[in-house]
Amino acid sequence: MARTPESRLFALQVIDAMIIGAGIRGGESGAAAKLGATRSALLGFVSTRYAGPSYQNEPAFIKNTLAHTLTLLALASYPAQWSTFVKDMISLTGLPQATGALTEDSARQTNAASINPFMVDFLLKVLGSLDEEMVNPAVPRGADEVARNTDIKDAMRVEDVNRMAHAWYSILVHLSGSHPDLARGALRLMGVYVSWIDISLIVNQPFVSIIFSLLKAPALRGQACRCLAEIVGKGMRAADKLCLIQFLGIVDVMSQLEFADVEFAEEVGKLANVVGIELKAIWTDKESATPDGRATAVVMLEKLMPLLLSFLSHEYDEVSSSVFPAIGEILAVFKKMQREGSALTAAQQDFLSRLMPALVAKLKYGDDYPWPTAADASIGDNDGSLDEDDEEAMFVDLRRNLRVFIDAIAQIAPALYDSIMLTTAQDIFKQCNQYGVSSEQAADSNDSGRGQLGWVRAELGLYLTQAYGERLSSSKGLRFGGPRHGQSNGAQANGAHASGPTVESLSDLLTMMIQSGVVACQHPAIAPVYFENCVRFSGYFDVRREAVTPVLTSFLGANGIRHPYASVRVRVWYFLHRLVKHLSSTGLAMYSSDFISAVNDLLPINADSSTIDSALATGTGYGLFDSQLFLFESCGIMLATGDLDDTARMSLLQHLFNPLFSGAQRLMNSRPSEQILQDPRALLQIHHYLTAIGSIIKGFPDVRVDSKTVTIGSPHQLSPSTAQVFLKAADMCIAVLEALRDSHLIREAARFALSRMLSVLGAEALPYLPRLIDSLVSSCAVEELSDVLGFLGLVVFKFKPQVAPTASTLLLPVISKVYGFLDQVAQGGATGTDEMLLLQDLRKAYLTWVLAIFNSDLDGIFLAEQNAPHLVTIFQPIAGQLAADAASHPCQRLAFTVLFKAVQAWMVDPMGWHTLATLTPSAAAAITNAKDTSRAALRQAAAQALGTGPDSKSASEARAQFKQFVLSAVLPA
Repeated sequence: MARTPESRLFALQVIDAMIIGAGIRGGESGAAAKLGATRSALLGFVSTRYAGPSYQNEPAFIKNTLAHTLTLLALASYPAQWSTFVKDMISLTGLPQATGALTEDSARQTNAASINPFMVDFLLKVLGSLDEEMVNPAVPRGADEVARNTDIKDAMRVEDVNRMAHAWYSILVHLSGSHPDLARGALRLMGVYVSWIDISLIVNQPFVSIIFSLLKAPALRGQACRCLAEIVGKGMRAADKLCLIQFLGIVDVMSQLEFADVEFAEEVGKLANVVGIELKAIWTDKESATPDGRATAVVMLEKLMPLLLSFLSHEYDEVSSSVFPAIGEILAVFKKMQREGSALTAAQQDFLSRLMPALVAKLKYGDDYPWPTAADASIGDNDGSLDEDDEEAMFVDLRRNLRVFIDAIAQIAPALYDSIMLTTAQDIFKQCNQYGVSSEQAADSNDSGRGQLGWVRAELGLYLTQAYGERLSSSKGLRFGGPRHGQSNGAQANGAHASGPTVESLSDLLTMMIQSGVVACQHPAIAPVYFENCVRFSGYFDVRREAVTPVLTSFLGANGIRHPYASVRVRVWYFLHRLVKHLSSTGLAMYSSDFISAVNDLLPINADSSTIDSALATGTGYGLFDSQLFLFESCGIMLATGDLDDTARMSLLQHLFNPLFSGAQRLMNSRPSEQILQDPRALLQIHHYLTAIGSIIKGFPDVRVDSKTVTIGSPHQLSPSTAQVFLKAADMCIAVLEALRDSHLIREAARFALSRMLSVLGAEALPYLPRLIDSLVSSCAVEELSDVLGFLGLVVFKFKPQVAPTASTLLLPVISKVYGFLDQVAQGGATGTDEMLLLQDLRKAYLTWVLAIFNSDLDGIFLAEQNAPHLVTIFQPIAGQLAADAASHPCQRLAFTVLFKAVQAWMVDPMGWHTLATLTPSAAAAITNAKDTSRAALRQAAAQALGTGPDSKSASEARAQFKQFVLSAVLPA
């Protein structure tokens, strides 16, 4: 039968199992004999089959598996049964088996022609597998394995590691030219073995000389660097580590290397990084390092700093990133010195003065950074970049690291930080103002700063402005000086902090940014940062009101809300919303008409039915329409400003609302409701119309409601004509909802729109609430009902006590719907984990709503004439099922809290003199129910709104029934 590679692999796996069972675990009798026979057979196979060119034809997985098998055999029998393991393996290669001190003549005693490169390759595989099994920290091991591996390493340290070192040296001397792959393998093994072998076996003159010579060999220099990094990073005492670095002279060696090749430059950077970290560790080690040793380490580290800077300033980010850890460690020491009051040396100050501009320069995008064309960029792109998951993510991470270093310098040398950040940004904006900025050219047209600005440095100026402001905000709090618009100097003196020099510098920098015209650049990297700066530091406009006009003009211009890149365009819509929301207090009336005219052509709604499934399944939204909502709300904010003439407001409101009203009515009148419910796109279009109406209204201020007042009806802040327009919108929303209540999309949109109307119109919109809730509850799913209950909880809290009659009429229908869902599951059982979680959320939402009724002092609605007969029926499930549901502790706690509030309301303070939200047990114990006319009683006001009193017949009978229920059903349980 033919011996296929697969069958041979299976045979090796059987042998592995035997070795593990017989030797490593020691679970079989006659193990020594079995292992000896296996050893002889395997060594014989290797010496005959792998010694010639046929080795090259052997599948790699077979060679690797056989090397692993021999490793397992060594672990099972070394040193007791197979003490010559290392010697036997080296003997197959023709390499020297010498021990003792290594000299430059050691390798010359070996005839290079006698070395078998095939066997050398197999030896390297075996030794690599041995490291994986014994030392590699990524492999988990038990205590017995660790003890066994320690014994094996101790035995190998006697002579065999010395033999391995002689073999590695011979490989480097004789095979580095003809077989660089084998030399790389030897260097890699030296790097992994150095962590536990005697360092002097490798760090000696012959080895160091050959390794340094390989730093000039293109095929081997990368691995030589990695080997040196492992050697320098070996754990040892501070004094020994300092001697090691001094012996190697590694700083001088690195300074003499050429870094034209990017990959090699990255490897040398990693080596310099390790050296820097180790020298910093010696410098800060006050326990084991001597003062002289620490001083020497500082001198060596200062000598290394220019090299670290050269790598940091490298054109390629991979090279720059290689020294980030060392830079971070050094800056951490400088920060500690600054906190302790220790002065930096001249060399350290020079390092900082050169580091800061290098860091700022690295913040730039690369000239070849990939950006799509405006036609290719989609809304899903991240600021228009081609590869969000790779290029953009890597660059964002790079900038984040650089910012950490820059912020550290801001703490160590504030003056240097201010000078570099401000000067660089100011020079960029001055150049832009004088020579303009190119959307096409990445680099400046003139390196002297006297030509057209490229988009790369333009973006850098914007980013530095943002970083400077963020630093101020996080360290000192950002308060722009001067009184707010319309505020007296005295008010300012008592409010915001006076502006310091740094905040004034930021204010001046923002002024230069706005006046520079940098936003005229159409490159997709510019507009997002420019407009984000305007939003992040919007307090600037409170003291520089003259800047509002040019900034709003930029927002509404061709590079703002109409930017050629779709991804940038919708981002600007969001920033515009944020800005006008901040500016909404005063001074916007003069812009309202032009603003709405400017955005008008962006407001037409075109529903994308492809978003329905994703929106319902994952909640990811409705594509472009989600961004349009920012524009609709911004229009509402512009019209809500108090200094806008009401006639102009009405004209603009009609201009906004009429297309939405007519569009919804046209669809509703086009065919019967049953047919519309079968058309997903029509439903989505109506959904968008209703949501847009709600978003416009969302821009208006909420009604002022005093949660402590007992006055029925809180006035809104709208003019009568504006209120009438909103009430007309409410009529339309309710009519659409009642006709299309079976659609989740319509229920969602109507609830959003009418909730906004409630917030703005206040009590005047409460008559719509029963129709809204009836339509929502009659057709909603479990998850919707949970949301409706949360909405009702907010309504009863915000509009107490005037909401009492409305809440009273809704009580039984809502409770009936909740118990209908719960009873349905109780009879048929939940069909899966998701349904169980939804029902758990429903129980929690229901109890939270009931608790909100009590905490809003509306407990009287339970005692209303139409609800009182059902009081025990309502509370029996709460006491009997929910309060006893040990599977859900949150629901159980809520149920007990509801029962406690009910007892307080109807058995402790039935006359309603105390608010239930803050009634403590000690206060309840002192209640005498004596009439206290000096106390504002919300519970009594709610009862008045219901047209019933706490001592009415229906209320008294209901309380008596509840008391009997508590005594007979709750307390015994």
